Amino acid sequence: APPPPAPAGPPVSLAPAVSDAASVYVAYIDSARKMGTGFSDGSMVQAKLQQGASYEPKQLGRGAVAYAAIVAMQEPAFRSQLRGYASDETARRDMVNKILANPAYAATIPGANIAARRVILALSSDGEMLYARGSAVKQNAYTIQKQAWSKGVVNDPSGRLTATKLSSTTTRGVVSDESSRLLVAALTGEGLVTKASTGGSTGEGAIGVNVVPSSDASSAQTLDEKAIMPANFDRETLFNQPYTSGVNRALAIAAISILGEGTGSNEDAVTALLNDGESPRCLGESKLMLNQCLAASRFHFDDVFCIGQHILMDTGNCIGELSSNALDLTPKRQVAYNADGTEQMKYVNAKPYITPAPVKKTTAKTTAKTPAKTTAAKKKS
Repeated sequence: APPPPAPAGPPVSLAPAVSDAASVYVAYIDSARKMGTGFSDGSMVQAKLQQGASYEPKQLGRGAVAYAAIVAMQEPAFRSQLRGYASDETARRDMVNKILANPAYAATIPGANIAARRVILALSSDGEMLYARGSAVKQNAYTIQKQAWSKGVVNDPSGRLTATKLSSTTTRGVVSDESSRLLVAALTGEGLVTKASTGGSTGEGAIGVNVVPSSDASSAQTLDEKAIMPANFDRETLFNQPYTSGVNRALAIAAISILGEGTGSNEDAVTALLNDGESPRCLGESKLMLNQCLAASRFHFDDVFCIGQHILMDTGNCIGELSSNALDLTPKRQVAYNADGTEQMKYVNAKPYITPAPVKKTTAKTTAKTPAKTTAAKKKS
């Protein structure tokens, strides 16, 4: 009789707190994605202000890391490499201990570089989407001044500021359906299609980078980091190591969970990995800037500016910084000089990290009409 199959090790497991945290992040990103530039009156401005400001910095930062971990768990090469260790209890526990002692260790596991690409593309796409939305809203703060209502004085400015400050300290409820969907995607390695887009520059033409995993999760997978790359990509520097603390922590959570050690005695330690210090600090600073902006705001168009700059653009930049040490969405000021020697200052828009596909130019063929020849009428003699 053939020998019995080798034990596969404990099944993939994920702490429910991770998918719960990720659901809050996904819900906020989806809500912000729907924020358009259209404002018709002061009440709409206030509604969008509260909609955009409705996140607590630490919770959103934890949610971003949690979502990134589930994105990393979609990578077949990463899963297959780790499942090879899962069957050996000694090797499995040794790897878990090393990761918990130093989350950056997870980045050295074969296949982690490909999983990291998924994470960086997903988070940087979210960051750039928010930034592009904010840039459009900020520009609208100037264009709507042609409408009389925009120059109206904000009603109850102190009450509006108090409500906004309260939203910064109020945690959001878990989105149960989304948490369940994310948990299934993490456990199976299927169902979560991460996307890379150029944000507003191409109307969010999303490019799926999800690779359908093998039916046998333990089978060998090709460690081809280019396999998931979208077309027209020209920002390889985004993937340079060292990764950000948030990406390292996401890889660490993903690795421990794929090894089957994400729950039980390790659950508290794994959940603690969500606490990346950098993104909550950045998000908290953006909230402080928002409060200062609102305190100085008087008219409705002022509030529109605050929404664009300090809710959407600043938040997008924080998510971008979480994704990669090489990504900074904040435009840099350039100083040039006019012919008369005076300064000419301008801001350069952030470069899209994916080059848009070239647009084919279509030239309409025009046919020149030849004037009809006229002959002079002959006079009858």
